[in-house]
Amino acid sequence: MFRISPLRGVGFFRLWFAESVSLAGAQVTAFAIPLVAVLTLHASAWQMGLLSAASSAAVLAFGLSAGAWADRYERRGLMLLANAARALVLLLVPVLYLLDALNLYVLASVAFVVAALSLLFDSAMASYLPRLVGKERLIHANSWVQGTVSVGEVAGPGFAGMLVQLLGAPLTLLVDSVSYLVSSATLSTLPKAVPERAADEEHEPHLKAVKSGLRLLRQDRVQGPLVIAAAHFNFFTAMFFALYTLYTIRVLGFSSFLFGALTMVGGASGLLGAAIATRVGRRFGVGRTLIAAFVLPGLTGLLVPAAVNVSKPLAMICVGLSAFFWSFAVVINLILCETIKQALVPDRYLGRVTATIRFVSWGVEPVGALLGGALAGTVLGIPGTLTLAAAGITLSGLWPLFSEVRRLRDVTPSPADGDPSTAPDALDTQEYR
Repeated sequence: MFRISPLRGVGFFRLWFAESVSLAGAQVTAFAIPLVAVLTLHASAWQMGLLSAASSAAVLAFGLSAGAWADRYERRGLMLLANAARALVLLLVPVLYLLDALNLYVLASVAFVVAALSLLFDSAMASYLPRLVGKERLIHANSWVQGTVSVGEVAGPGFAGMLVQLLGAPLTLLVDSVSYLVSSATLSTLPKAVPERAADEEHEPHLKAVKSGLRLLRQDRVQGPLVIAAAHFNFFTAMFFALYTLYTIRVLGFSSFLFGALTMVGGASGLLGAAIATRVGRRFGVGRTLIAAFVLPGLTGLLVPAAVNVSKPLAMICVGLSAFFWSFAVVINLILCETIKQALVPDRYLGRVTATIRFVSWGVEPVGALLGGALAGTVLGIPGTLTLAAAGITLSGLWPLFSEVRRLRDVTPSPADGDPSTAPDALDTQEYR
């Protein structure tokens, strides 16, 4: 459950509020940008793939560097910078729309820049949180953070659906711009967090810092398979969601409000997953729980393309059930994986390891999104491509199943940070019980 007492008195709830406001706005953006493309710019399936790929491509361009910066520069300052820049960039969409100068390429560019800034914010945030709360409180803190994500998924799409109906999709992005400013005002009240460094790292070259993150992850027998599984999962997820909005709006005939309401179902289940993730991991073991969390979204995702052959009320049930179990499993997955990483990785490597994980696991998304858009124009069509993507997601559970991950029972924080030569050994099943 969401325990308050372990997190009192350390400033966590100010950080949590700032993240909550930001994430709620981000949910509005994630909902509104595809609708701008579909409803305002009349995008095709291929163009939706391009739009999705543009957002994902930011990871390839800046993923590894963002982590190195988070380990070099003061982390609260990086979060404030990322928030301010995101607010300004998102303002371009409504302004250009009102000037009748908005097009798909501008929208894709905005999505790319916002994704890059979000990656910088997230890398700094992942490194800042353990410093603020201490490693012994991490699983409670991560449950609150992922619970916030789920609340955003509950409130954001429904709120965004109403705003799109009232204002139109482009003007809805004003809400997210304001949310980043509110988030920054709260973050500014928290203490700074200068990264810890060894003496020989004070003037470490940028490329060397990037490579050290790759090396640490490559030698880790637990997180290595999890990253490969996440990359597999995200490849097919990008293929799936490149077409998801187009499919539900045009093929199933859902309104933007109905689409948002069904997305809220997923947010509610994510909140449930965040509340019980700790207990589920302890009851069934972290490894087994993670295997199930990789498989379940793909199995229930098959309900979405199946909805094309049924009545509209039954189609709503299919999409709603898929959203429910998808978010439930993904939130549990994120909480456990994030806690494993933050508990065991030394502070001075946490930013670059976080970014390396995202570079590998998110870097495949542009390819998946483009492939989804391309396959939708073949004999498979949109429903067939969604079926293929859901089946591919299900197979991602094979990576943790046939690795050391299967043996994990519980997470035990590393007793010491260690140095680069010993850090890979600390990220080991011997540190789990």
